[in-house]
Amino acid sequence: MTIRVSETTREIVCKSLDIDRLSAVIDMSYGGFSTTADVDREKTKLYSDSNRGSVRLNTGRFYTVKEYDERINRIKKMKLPY
Repeated sequence: MTIRVSETTREIVCKSLDIDRLSAVIDMSYGGFSTTADVDREKTKLYSDSNRGSVRLNTGRFYTVKEYDERINRIKKMKLPY
């Protein structure tokens, strides 16, 4: 699927990302996601009006890294029925 943008938009994006051509975005390195970085629920809710993403994220219904680790450990300790 081809996305068409105006020449002005193309110039602005290229300048802000410091690239020569817009197709260079595909080859950019974005780095990995850190498992130690935690998300603040209150900050997520603050910006939820401008985000058109997941309803769960916008309403703060997600696990933080600490909560997820606690949940995993609790599940691992459960005894399964025979």
